[in-house]
Amino acid sequence: MGRDLVKEYEKYAEKMGVSEWDDRRTFAEFFLSLDKVKGMTNAELIRNSDLEKSYFYQIMKGQRVPSRDKTIRLCLGAGLTLDEASQALILNENASLYLKKRRDRILSFALEKGLSVTEANLLLDEEGESPLS
Repeated sequence: MGRDLVKEYEKYAEKMGVSEWDDRRTFAEFFLSLDKVKGMTNAELIRNSDLEKSYFYQIMKGQRVPSRDKTIRLCLGAGLTLDEASQALILNENASLYLKKRRDRILSFALEKGLSVTEANLLLDEEGESPLS
């Protein structure tokens, strides 16, 4: 019965559009697999995310796990969607953006509008919220 149950579960997961790979994937693997990211050079990602070069490479090699704000910086820098950013946050074991929190609502808006890190920080500042660290 055990193996049959496993097969049944695998079919269920496939039907739901989820694979076991999704559960084991790291942030870097997910991030680097995205078409938008594949279309950018590392130099562009570093510049757009406004991250230190060495820190960026440590993240991409899996040597460091970026904070919530740094993950959002990477997502904004790559022009990711809100859904993609949410997945990235979850993979880094960070809280998803919560629309009832003003700062998170502003960041969600920034992602939806495709704002840069600088534009997002200006909007956060104008709204009296702390910038992305």
